[in-house]
Parts: sequence; C-alpha cells; structure tokens
Amino acid sequence: MIVQLIRLLFFGVRVATKYAQHNQDAPVEQLDNALFTRRSTSITQYIDIATKAMINDGKKVDDVKIILISRGLHEDHFDAVLNRAQRNYKTWLNETSGKSALTVLETDQQFAQTLPTPKSSIKIITHKGEDHAMHFCALTDHRRYYELIGRSILQAVVDRAVSNTPNALSNGETEIRQATCARVGRNAVNPYLRVVTINQQIEAVYPYIYTEIKTSFYTKQIVEWVNGEPIVEAEVEGNLNGSIPVSFFATDYAVNKHIYQTQANIEVRLSALVLELFKADKSTDKISRKPREFWANKRYSNKSYFLFEAEILEIKEAPIDRLSTGCIMTLKLNQSKSVDNDFIVDTYITTNNIKTESTHKGMLGRGTLWFQGEIAAN
Repeated sequence: MIVQLIRLLFFGVRVATKYAQHNQDAPVEQLDNALFTRRSTSITQYIDIATKAMINDGKKVDDVKIILISRGLHEDHFDAVLNRAQRNYKTWLNETSGKSALTVLETDQQFAQTLPTPKSSIKIITHKGEDHAMHFCALTDHRRYYELIGRSILQAVVDRAVSNTPNALSNGETEIRQATCARVGRNAVNPYLRVVTINQQIEAVYPYIYTEIKTSFYTKQIVEWVNGEPIVEAEVEGNLNGSIPVSFFATDYAVNKHIYQTQANIEVRLSALVLELFKADKSTDKISRKPREFWANKRYSNKSYFLFEAEILEIKEAPIDRLSTGCIMTLKLNQSKSVDNDFIVDTYITTNNIKTESTHKGMLGRGTLWFQGEIAAN
C-alpha cells in the first residue's frame, strides 16, 4: 500500500513538472507589429481609382488593370471593378462631353497653381511600404515596443497629437499633426510622432525628427507606398547638394504631394533615426581616416536605409520616459575627400541601440540609419 502511494505521488510530481515546463516553454503572446494599421481599400475605392484613371488620365482598360494590381486588388474582383468603372466613364462622357471632372482636393490643388507647370521628369513608382515598427523600436527600443507599457506610451502621444495640437501642415481635408515624445511636462522637443488624418480619420503614424538644417535636393524618383487609399506616404530619391545620391521618407508627403511630383529642385530638411551605432575602428586624427561615406543598405527593400560612417559633432539627451532613454546626435557624414561634400544631419538614437561602451564628441561611429525629410517651407 505504501509503495503504491509513493508511486502515485511520484507520478503526480512528474505530471506537474511537465505541465509547468509546457507553460514555461509556451510562446509569450506578442503584440502586432504595427502601432497603427490603415483600413483596407474597399471595392468602392478601387472603382473610384479606376474611374479617375479613365477620366482624368485617359487610361485604357489594360493600363487601369495594371494600376489596380499595384494597389492590391485581387484578380477575382477585376471584372466587377472594371465593368463598373467603364459604366461610370460612359456616364461621365455622355454628361460632360469629355471634360475632366476633378475631386474637391484635386480642384484645390489645381487652383493653387497660379502658373502653368511644365511636365515633370520625375518618375513615380509604387511599393507596398512598411508598418514603421522598426522605426518605433528605434524610439522605445525593441523590447519595450512589444510590451503594453511601451505601446501605450506611443499611443498616448498619438492621442495628444490628434486632440490637443493644431495641425502642423494641411491641404484640404488632409492634415498632419504632431506631438512630442518627451516626458510629460517638458517642452516640445525631439523626437515627435506625426499623425496624418483625412476628414479627421487617422491614415498614418510615424516618428518625426525636427531639424533646422536645410539642404538643396534634386528629385529623380518617387516611390509611393500603396498601403491604402489615398496614398499618403512615399520615399523620395535624388541627389543632395547636386551630387550625393540619397533617398528619404517624406514626412510631409500627404500634404505636399503635388510639390514633390512637379518640382525637381527643392530645399529639404533631412534628419534620421539611427538603428544601430558602433565605434569605428579608426579615429578622425588624420584626413585619410575621416568618415568614408554612406551607402544604401541592401538588406532592406525600401530605399531610405543607409550604412554610414560619421563623426559625432554633438550629443544631447532626449529621454522619452524613465526607461526609454536616448539622445539627439548631430553627425557629420562625408561623401568624398572634398570638405564641400560633407553634410551634417540631426539624428535620434535610443540608448539600447548604441553598441559601444561610451560615446563622445569627435568620436567616429558607424552603423545603420533611416533618412526622413520634409520640404523646407521657410
């Protein structure tokens, strides 16, 4: 009897141990990657896209189909969307005799053009875009972003931007608002979050680093992100200061789309999020040991990621809260041996992304950054 009780007790311990191990090994539930996800494009919106392409751009059915594919329409819906769009086109043709009908926003943009604009040589292509998860991780660090407390901090900034701040930029029904991520009670300083709204409906949220530094830029290509309708996000490719090839995420594209698409020569404010920073294995004591250059990071499908070497010119603390600490680093990047080709950029980096024991002015660092920018209005 005693032996049976011992065996039964031993069996119970084994079962309890296995159960505990199973629970311990079970994956912890993860939050979604995206802080914000846009509403899916509806069939009605796809019909509107197709109809506008036929009326405003004179596109044929095959061309319209290519546009719909690029915007994510499933092939099962092609016939229904195209048939309805063609009916809309015929109705418009009969009622207007072929005079293009523009939306309210398009009419506002057309009215704003006081002088005729020559046809732009800027190429426009599309990309699926990204959800900015990596960029939010660059603010709070990766671990905290995937915890409720870290996510709630960012959501509070979004709520503050939408409810308590005037719009920073606007164009018709499209507005861009922003709020600082700095600790509550502090002055509005870097970093910020920008929130794009259309008719007071949130369409995009992303980090924003303000800078006073202005740079001349020549636009060659725009990569629009087709993650919803209408398009509010894009990357801009071209040359900095007339020679340096660079791409950046346009934080003001939602309201300045027309300027980007029609004016190749613009003045921009470029800044960056540093995703990782290491100490370079050389110093800046000799000219030959100055920062080498920055170049596209091929690990990412988007265009605005670059590997770099840079000299740290200034470091300023910029904590988000007690646990998410970071700093604004002013970096001097060098594209060639000519001093004229150096350019200075303000960046933000969270403390956990600094992969060296210490940082100081004059230190030469290397790493990965994500360029962002906006048109310098004044």
